[in-house]
Amino acid sequence: MRADTAWGDRLLTLCVAAGLVALFTVPRTWARATLSDRGAHLLVATRSGWDLAPTGALVGAAAVLAIVLSLLAGWTGRRGLAIAVLACGLAIVALALGRLDAATPLEHTIGRLRIGTFQTDEPVTHSGPAVWLWVAVTCGVVMAAAAASSLALGRRRPPVNPAGGPGEGSQHRGV
Repeated sequence: MRADTAWGDRLLTLCVAAGLVALFTVPRTWARATLSDRGAHLLVATRSGWDLAPTGALVGAAAVLAIVLSLLAGWTGRRGLAIAVLACGLAIVALALGRLDAATPLEHTIGRLRIGTFQTDEPVTHSGPAVWLWVAVTCGVVMAAAAASSLALGRRRPPVNPAGGPGEGSQHRGV
């Protein structure tokens, strides 16, 4: 029973670490668009999680809530709080994946700038999600998996013997 508790605490610590990393990813670049032809270094557009309102703020709030709930679950021993941590992890994944196409408007913007600035009819642009968006998704997956594992370990505990004697629910037999 102590091994399950120790692993459950480690998993909740992993949830806290994943929440901190997810919180760190929000001000980082989530979407990037660039030009691949001449003058590309002049026209590069990026967006962080904060720029993609309200997604960045919601990911930050979910990460903070998951950190607080993980710490409370570890300190109080109430493993049921891991259900909310699991929900926060899934919310982070859903919110971050919902911004996979956030670079498309950036691509159109720099394409128009390229046409207007350099009189190019067909600018060559590339866009897509940046690395930090994938880090946020990974943090959400790790958080959800750790919370689910903590819940599974908490439910595998053997039933408590109400008599307080040896054995788990079985009657003590004398010699």
